[in-house]
Amino acid sequence: MRAGDEDLVPSTYAIGELMLEVAPAYLSETEATDVLALLCDQIGENLEHGLAARRYAMSGARRGLHGTVL
Repeated sequence: MRAGDEDLVPSTYAIGELMLEVAPAYLSETEATDVLALLCDQIGENLEHGLAARRYAMSGARRGLHGTVL
């Protein structure tokens, strides 16, 4: 992560938790994509970022956020 991105980690985790409420961890990435597309559109979040935040909330591994602009 770049300098300054540390400030985004807590909010990214919170977004990930929201994504998990709508698309629980037992859903595959493909199934989650179908479910989360509408939510991401409604809250103005890019679907790829929403999915990355969901993965981060599930694993706690920040490397899943690498390459995403949150």
